[in-house]
Amino acid sequence: MDAGHGGDDNGAKGPAKLKLVEKDIALALALVLEEELRQEGFDVVLTRSDDTFVPLWDRAKMANEAGADLFLSLHLNASRARRAKGSEVYFLSLDAGDKDAADVAALENGNAAKAAPTPDSLVASILDDLAQKAYLQDSERLAVGIQDQLNRLGGIKERGVKQAPFVVLRGAAMPAVLVETAFISNPKEALKLQDAAFRKKVARTIAIGVRSYFTGARATSRRKAIAPAG
Repeated sequence: MDAGHGGDDNGAKGPAKLKLVEKDIALALALVLEEELRQEGFDVVLTRSDDTFVPLWDRAKMANEAGADLFLSLHLNASRARRAKGSEVYFLSLDAGDKDAADVAALENGNAAKAAPTPDSLVASILDDLAQKAYLQDSERLAVGIQDQLNRLGGIKERGVKQAPFVVLRGAAMPAVLVETAFISNPKEALKLQDAAFRKKVARTIAIGVRSYFTGARATSRRKAIAPAG
């Protein structure tokens, strides 16, 4: 499991008076979700457990090396429209997707898409795309399972499952989704995110969504870990 951003990468910011930044809330949520998933009987591997920056291109690699069954990336959404609210769950799109989804991906990707290329980057990029393409249907089912549970969570409006070209999801050789838990830019949702009880409720909801994915698939764990990424 991976908490989005970290280190010098703060991510999105909440209202100035609350002094909230995405990297802190994402990590707090990841640590609670780790507990919830363990209670469901899953092993959990974190890409970061403190305020450390992990390059986006390395996060899926860490999950692959851990033999993870799922890759979950935890984030907070942001919008210039302060009234924007709710949760969104994304799985990978290999193209730009619609404008709103592409804008969210661009915000989360930061400079990673520009910084990643190496002399072998074209081949690596193709392999990354193929690695995740094999799991797109399962990724969609996982996204739907989590979104369905978030829809039931009081106070969070449904925004729906979407696709976008998130760098962090590329190369994951397993079902992979990115969860935009709520809008840190919305004053009311930012206040909720500041509340540990609310974060626990969100974590529990996501854990139920993960369990429902496995129940629906009638799957047993083939690997040894679940990795969230962000």
